[in-house]
Amino acid sequence: MIDEGEARWPPLFPPLLSGREATGGADPLVVAAREAAGGADPGLVAFAAPGDRLRLAIALAPEVSLDRAVQMGHALMIAAGDSIGALAPPEIAVQYRWPTTLLINGAVAGRVRLAASGAEPAAVPEWLVVGLDLALSMDRGGAEPGERPEETALYEEGSGAIPPSRLLESMSRHFLAWLHRWEEDGFRPLHDAWCARAEPGMTVAGRTFHGLDADGRALLQDAAGTRSESLAEHLEEPGP
Repeated sequence: MIDEGEARWPPLFPPLLSGREATGGADPLVVAAREAAGGADPGLVAFAAPGDRLRLAIALAPEVSLDRAVQMGHALMIAAGDSIGALAPPEIAVQYRWPTTLLINGAVAGRVRLAASGAEPAAVPEWLVVGLDLALSMDRGGAEPGERPEETALYEEGSGAIPPSRLLESMSRHFLAWLHRWEEDGFRPLHDAWCARAEPGMTVAGRTFHGLDADGRALLQDAAGTRSESLAEHLEEPGP
């Protein structure tokens, strides 16, 4: 595990973002959603204390419909991939599995999470929260190494013990960079970056994944035809 004396804590976030540690084992997604619903300024980053998992959630105040606002889920996935790519050795490969799964060297290591003030795709939500839950080290639950090859964690893949503070700071910077690019150039750059790391040959609930459309919806095909699926269909209810 990490020697916390080697890493700054709490992490320092770039301008436009402010950090708040979720204490008492609270879920950062719940903390960020509660603060956003209470009128907190957008840009709050709620994060959990260092442990076996890296957990964060960013509160936003969209000015576009939910169906477009959830493109921030793509942005956070890309930011996580870019951050790991910058901090970990080059042999560690990050891929994306629709809708929100992060793979490291082909095994499941984490996921992006989404919550919003409402679920109507055409309506502008009062707030949106995008979160990340990434395994840093494995909790095997008594299983022997190799018994769950479909699951992994960042440190298990030879990244070295990258301090959580560095990951949080790096991911937040990359997220802001992608947010700015989205504001300037639209979704297309995010589309291309997400698809560049998409898991090859993936299937989703028995349907073949055929990429993203111009708005970030997955194109899923089965015998009945092709349908599109938005990240807005994968919102979580963050609870009280």
